[in-house]
Amino acid sequence: MSRSSRIVAVFLLFTFLASTVPIARAQTTSIIDLHYPTSFAVGNLNPISVTATVGYRNAERGYSLLIGILNSGETPAKIIPGIATSTPDPCVNEPVLAAYCMVKPQNSTGVEHLEFKIGGILGGSPSGKEWRLNMTAALASANNTLVENSGSTVLFTLAPSLVTLTLKVPEAVAVTFDGVRQPPGPLQLSVFAGTHSVSVPVIAQIDNTTRLKFDSWTDGFTVLNRTVELDSSRTYEAVYATQYRLTITAQGAPATGQGWYDAGSIATFSVADSEPMSGTLGMLGGKLRFQGWYEGSRLQTNSSTDMILMDRPYTLTVRWVPDYTIPLIIIGVVAIVIILVLAYLLIHRRATKNPSRVGPVASETGGG
Repeated sequence: MSRSSRIVAVFLLFTFLASTVPIARAQTTSIIDLHYPTSFAVGNLNPISVTATVGYRNAERGYSLLIGILNSGETPAKIIPGIATSTPDPCVNEPVLAAYCMVKPQNSTGVEHLEFKIGGILGGSPSGKEWRLNMTAALASANNTLVENSGSTVLFTLAPSLVTLTLKVPEAVAVTFDGVRQPPGPLQLSVFAGTHSVSVPVIAQIDNTTRLKFDSWTDGFTVLNRTVELDSSRTYEAVYATQYRLTITAQGAPATGQGWYDAGSIATFSVADSEPMSGTLGMLGGKLRFQGWYEGSRLQTNSSTDMILMDRPYTLTVRWVPDYTIPLIIIGVVAIVIILVLAYLLIHRRATKNPSRVGPVASETGGG
């Protein structure tokens, strides 16, 4: 059969459907038996198998038996994507890749057993909606004209199957399911079977000093965003590690150790033993000497470098003791120098004002 003849035959089937009421009515064809799954998994790449037994009679020489599955949820209805096979006579439209079969009857009366593989990798399967389908059979004459009162049709519905998805996460963690952010905490969702996306955040902040950090899923996956294939009810659990913040206040001095730590880990913190004072005193060698690490008014350690078990958040403050030794020495030396200079100048001035005067000694001469 030529490509144009196939197109005409498909058009005839469309025309027949448009004039058909949703009940089985037939004169020369009959859909005797129809089998299909009660539900399907959304996004499943495996095709759905629909089988049928179609009887016909009064088929004259040159007639064709047309059988197809149409999407009655569309207007106008269209033959859905798929592949059709039949016995005893094979379909002649395999290259069309549609759930449609054209058979050339060898007898005036007979039965065809057909299988239609629909959905899956061929497309056409709806996402999260019922699939209202229509199986239609009719006879076409040798010149591709639909035989009056030869058609039969049966409506059937494929519904997406529902499963229960349980997601176990800490109370502070908000899961994103199929692109929609869910309320924080564990979830139990009734969803369509099939392919879904699940995402969790790497960090869930509890407050400024406590947070949760993603570690892994209990089934071994370590990615934040994952795809799950649901053909039955499933449970997935995300594991998070609690982290505490070590906050350090060193009054402008460089200190190390501040940051987030896993609960139960050891944090090392450090600061220099001394720091230059600011301003003039610092220029003169004044220093701040390390005195201790404090949490509030409580001394934690008097060692400039130490460790702490992070069993909770900590805020450590460095206390300093001013050391004025060098500035005092410098000031003392300068003061002494100034005093000596002033004393010298004063003595020199007095000596200049009152110089020592020694007169010439007169010689005595006697007259003769």
